[in-house]
Amino acid sequence: MLKILKKIFSRMALMLLLILIQIAAVIALIVFLIYWWWPFAIEFFLLHIITFLLVINKKGSADMKLPWIIIILGLPGVGMLFYAFFANHGLKPKYTKIVKEVNKKGKEFFGEESQDTIALKNSDNQYKTPFEYLGHAMKYQASYGNRVTFFRSGEEWFPYFIEQLKTAKEFIFMEFFIIDRGKEWTAIHEVLTQKAKEGVDVRLLYDDIGCAGLLHSVYPNQLKKEGIKCYRFNPFIPLLSGLFNNRDHRKIAIIDHEQAYTGGMNLADEYANDIVRFGYWKDAMIKIEGPAINNLLYMFLSMYDLCQNRLSDYDKFLNYRYHRFEENALVAPFGDGPAPFISQNAGESTFINMIENAKETLYICTPYLIPTENLKSAIIRAGYRGIDVRLLVPGIPDKAAVYKLAVSYFKEFIKAGVKIYTYNEGFNHQKSIVVDGKVAFVGTINFDYRSLVHHFECGAIFMNSPAVKAVHDDMMDCYDHSELVLKENIKMNALSGLMCAIMNIFAQLL
Repeated sequence: MLKILKKIFSRMALMLLLILIQIAAVIALIVFLIYWWWPFAIEFFLLHIITFLLVINKKGSADMKLPWIIIILGLPGVGMLFYAFFANHGLKPKYTKIVKEVNKKGKEFFGEESQDTIALKNSDNQYKTPFEYLGHAMKYQASYGNRVTFFRSGEEWFPYFIEQLKTAKEFIFMEFFIIDRGKEWTAIHEVLTQKAKEGVDVRLLYDDIGCAGLLHSVYPNQLKKEGIKCYRFNPFIPLLSGLFNNRDHRKIAIIDHEQAYTGGMNLADEYANDIVRFGYWKDAMIKIEGPAINNLLYMFLSMYDLCQNRLSDYDKFLNYRYHRFEENALVAPFGDGPAPFISQNAGESTFINMIENAKETLYICTPYLIPTENLKSAIIRAGYRGIDVRLLVPGIPDKAAVYKLAVSYFKEFIKAGVKIYTYNEGFNHQKSIVVDGKVAFVGTINFDYRSLVHHFECGAIFMNSPAVKAVHDDMMDCYDHSELVLKENIKMNALSGLMCAIMNIFAQLL
């Protein structure tokens, strides 16, 4: 029965059905044109055709266009409105000038190959592909001489981070998707206020949709009165803003030129397990010391300047001679986001490069598993190559429908030899990858279209550091507290299968 329903509601069947609906709609429009209000009908029909042509001519892959074509063809009139209000139209036109200036600054500081990049190119390092990609295709060159520290939980990170904030003498830059007023933010806010009084340059960004219902729209003004230079990223304006598009999902904190942080944690109590929402909240952050901080500095300044609509003093912050550590970790922090701010899907490409470098093991930790077709194929190929591929997903999900869609991919992965584990302790929000125990990624990027295509994201890949082993060991510990998913135990009734089949068509928009 389920197979029959899948065939009936396959992509081809739905396309044929929607084409029939479109033909019926055209006939209805012709009748409407002949008998009643023909000027309005002509205008409506022309708008429909124009919207359809806009989608076809829009830059991007066919995978991203197809769902909108289906919506526009299947829902005449309504489809146009959905596209106008919810499609990913990119950054607002007012940002065009500042984006060009910011990108120009990026080329000035990162345009030429550094000595570290040349040394990496001339090395026989078999895991250098993702580092070279970021250096050549993007602005984010890798650097040696860094030190990386891994924090495996909010309980570890928050107390340490708050104490480190107190050491700031020149500047504190912070950019987070969510800020929620509670125990952790209260403690951080107190330090930021005090540091601003001491003359420290304190700057803060948060995402407007990410903090919807948590912070009032005037909250940045309140913080500015305390000396904290605060902006909401991409303020949501009803009927004029795409609700979910181009959100700032990054997590970045930089203290002077001494230390920088990134990872999966937002500034809210559930990340420190002060409160319980979905069982134990499993997350991670990394601390970076050394020249790689410059990449994160540029990322922060570029987003901050987008919000304040003027350039910061890049020379002041990026022309800095960093201390190099004996650990000599190779680190490449990088950012991702929509064009024209970033020209490529850096997260997806970096992940695929890491996956294709794997020789023995590939461990992936993600809260959301709705991968792009390219990324899904790379994981499956790794499984068929005989690589020990393991995917860790939440045992207690925060979004039931999205998790159901992730489950619909399980059998395809398991068939390729991929092992899938569900984290039984609670919600696994950590975004990390470890390849052969040699190179690791920790950051904000989920294995879904939101992160890989639509949002502004960040993270870092690193090697030659004890932190790689720390991430690896943390994953092994998570597997010990997880359940291996068996193919025969994947249960999905006809209705769920139908809903997932439909959702899969529109996964690019989720």
